[in-house]
Amino acid sequence: MNQRTFQFDGQWNIVYYPDRPSGFAIMIIGERNHFVDEKSSFWLQHPGREQILNQLKSAGYTLYSSNLYGANWGSDKSVFLAKRLHHLIMKSEILNDRIHILAEGTGALTALKLMKLLKGNVRSAVFLNPCLSLNEKIQREKERKFFLNRLMKELSEAYELDTEQRELFQNNAHPDYLDINVPLKIIHVLGTGGEDQSHLYKRLIDSQKEEIAVEVQYLLAEKRYKIAAQARQFFKKFEDIL
Repeated sequence: MNQRTFQFDGQWNIVYYPDRPSGFAIMIIGERNHFVDEKSSFWLQHPGREQILNQLKSAGYTLYSSNLYGANWGSDKSVFLAKRLHHLIMKSEILNDRIHILAEGTGALTALKLMKLLKGNVRSAVFLNPCLSLNEKIQREKERKFFLNRLMKELSEAYELDTEQRELFQNNAHPDYLDINVPLKIIHVLGTGGEDQSHLYKRLIDSQKEEIAVEVQYLLAEKRYKIAAQARQFFKKFEDIL
């Protein structure tokens, strides 16, 4: 069996199985347009993501992911479901209960909150071209009305806002969760249209305690095939202690 899907709290979830499991697991938290459904997932259908999956499975990792209510933008509801999913997977699979996290894009907003809730149960995290600040995202999109309207529609659904709450949400500052408590590697692929967040990367590095590793790796677009190897090497550093 290569993978299995199941529903939990009305959301489809998927587990990807390696041929030779090492006992270590990775939770994938995808970008806003990534999905999991009854039969498949974005990561299975996209050639580049499938390559990452296969390479990590070849290294013995069991990976799992959830639809997490679609474009959730780090909503508390999605974070709580991710936490419950972690506990469910730990009960149903034979795995070490200290996991790695692999998050892409807006999935980093969920991951940053989840890492605090699962303190002690996350070994390390790798973020791919992450969105690290909801507040900065909203401020950027205020310069582009069409994109702001689309963003606020998604945020209204994710955070269950009515019309009055939507305006307050748009105009109020939102906290950044950059005081992380687990080792983190950011892999930023250049030339993929992502926004410059180097100042946020610097904030992450500057705010960390000496014992918490924070790395930033820049890759040219033609070198994106190295993502899985970079992630695997980073994860391995934090597997000596079971």
